[in-house]
Amino acid sequence: MKKNAVILVVDDDPDITDSLKIILESRDYIVRTASNGKEALQALEDQKPDIMILDIMMATDTEGFDLAYDLKQRPEFKNLPIIMLTGFLEKVREEGPGDFAYILGEQWPAHWLFEKPLDTNRLLDKIDEILKERT
Repeated sequence: MKKNAVILVVDDDPDITDSLKIILESRDYIVRTASNGKEALQALEDQKPDIMILDIMMATDTEGFDLAYDLKQRPEFKNLPIIMLTGFLEKVREEGPGDFAYILGEQWPAHWLFEKPLDTNRLLDKIDEILKERT
């Protein structure tokens, strides 16, 4: 596992970003945060992280998804591991899949999806696994 790996956490909920920052820093990860897609793009330009943890629903229902899809089209970010977070599955259960056909019909721009509330042990295990594979 890469020591001092940089993880960018992007979520519009400050409770999520703050708690993930505490948890990840306790594992000696360097954590940067952003609260929306625009801030995330700036953070990515400032320093490419080793992993990005990205909420799907922020200002819009698909902001995180759109950002991840855009990043996969850019050569410099094409191989950036992105872990997506969402309460999306519950929202689809409540509202039905019609409003989310755009997301459901696209090829997912991330390999990992974690549902909120997060199982932080599973998330930490996945981060460790990703970083081991990349070293």
